Amino acid sequence: MFELEFWIILFVACILLEIMTTGFFLLSIGIGSATAAVANYIGFDPITQLLIFVIVTVICLIASRPLAKKLTQGSPKKRAASDRLLGKEGTVVEPINIENSGMVNIFGESWRAIADESISIGEKIIVEEIKGVRLKVTKK
Repeated sequence: MFELEFWIILFVACILLEIMTTGFFLLSIGIGSATAAVANYIGFDPITQLLIFVIVTVICLIASRPLAKKLTQGSPKKRAASDRLLGKEGTVVEPINIENSGMVNIFGESWRAIADESISIGEKIIVEEIKGVRLKVTKK
């Protein structure tokens, strides 16, 4: 059922894929398959090999979660380029009303904007939040 080659191929595949993903998930499966390969080499039956594989994999998964969390804890949060506009001031270049979006100019760039009130051309605005591809703004 489970040959030594199967466990070795699974181990190598998991390690190679882990190098590309770095989530520690495949590493746990790889360690479990390596342990099962050793059990196969020693002469354990296929059911015992499978049990060893499952038990070692689960133990490795449980043990690696705190390590993975610690290593990724300081990772920078992915932010959209538009997030730099939060709290910034701009000027309305196309009127904004409650029903329709308008356009604002911030740092020389034009952005589609929405508001909870009507805002006329030339008025100053502040960016409150990002809603999809639109800026939600208020009068300054």
